[in-house]
Amino acid sequence: MENIKKIIHIDMDAFFAQIEQRDNPEYKNKPVVVGGPLNRGVISAASYEAREYGLHSGMPLNRAKKLCSTGIYIPVNMEKYLKESAKIRKIFIQFTPLVEYIGCDEAFLDVSGCQKLFGDEIEIARKIKGRIYEQTNLTSSAGIGPNKFLAKLASSIGKPNGFTVFDNTRGIMDKVRLMPVSYLWGVGKVTERELQSMGIETIGALASTPLEIIESKFGETGKILHKMAKGIDDRKVVPNQEPRSIGREITFDNDTDNACMLRSTLLNLSKKISRNLRLRKYMGKSITLKVRFSSFKTVTMRVTLKNYTSSTLDIYHYSVSMLEKMDIGIKKIRLIGIYISNLGPDSVSGNLLPADYSRSESLARAIDKIIDRFGDNKLTIARLEYKK
Repeated sequence: MENIKKIIHIDMDAFFAQIEQRDNPEYKNKPVVVGGPLNRGVISAASYEAREYGLHSGMPLNRAKKLCSTGIYIPVNMEKYLKESAKIRKIFIQFTPLVEYIGCDEAFLDVSGCQKLFGDEIEIARKIKGRIYEQTNLTSSAGIGPNKFLAKLASSIGKPNGFTVFDNTRGIMDKVRLMPVSYLWGVGKVTERELQSMGIETIGALASTPLEIIESKFGETGKILHKMAKGIDDRKVVPNQEPRSIGREITFDNDTDNACMLRSTLLNLSKKISRNLRLRKYMGKSITLKVRFSSFKTVTMRVTLKNYTSSTLDIYHYSVSMLEKMDIGIKKIRLIGIYISNLGPDSVSGNLLPADYSRSESLARAIDKIIDRFGDNKLTIARLEYKK
């Protein structure tokens, strides 16, 4: 029994929408939808009140508006959500170094061997949920299992603020077998339809189907799904690798070729990326500009700097320079984005920045302190002149 893994899956409940309900008491118990732009964007998060109308993540917002015209529609404020995510991640690593993040609102924790320090896995999960609520006033759902599949499946039961323990005992697996096959991790709408066309509606039906039939239809993926249907999941909790890039993009409400609007958008994106980099303690050397035209043709351009940076000014100036080389005069733009790659750790504390970078980096950090103390809406860069 000592070799059985103890995996906890923590999933924040309607994370973005819950934060907005917390910060705006008048939104409590009302359908809140986070996403944008309204006329052609998609839902990033829907509160549980909004889900009662059939709304869900990934749904086009124009359709959501028809289904729930009384909903409260809010644009994404990723910097605010990432700040809350950072608080939650600090809680996770207080219990185990084996944390695998899935996006900014969920994670797997392998707490095998941590019992002597913090109690058994049930006590650890309760402590984590309690600390998250104490420090953020946000609820989360916890699932506990001997593997990642059963832990994640458990966390999806009883949301919001759920707490479920699954193991691969006969009693639990009898209940799992009755669940729709869509509950299996990795089964999307297309795979679900294909399985249903084979007469496979439930997890139990998949488990009972000969492996060779599933494998011939779905290949290696089918083999993995077949094992999961039997409660078997050999995947380890792997602490996340360093991100390859950090960036933001925006789809305009209407296609545009307005130079002032495009520059203003690039400045706004640069500010957000700059702050995100510093919150996550990274700097980057490569800046990529992404542009999608009204024809849906997508073009990217990249520049690599001599030195690392997280400065708003650097990101903005190089982005504008690349935009001017794209000859956008006769084409309208649907989407624009900036990505910073070739990342390295923030070296400011080690005084490794070159002298000519110190001023812009110092300014950026001064802005961070003002935002942290007074809020993001208290400081705006009035104007930036771009110099060729």
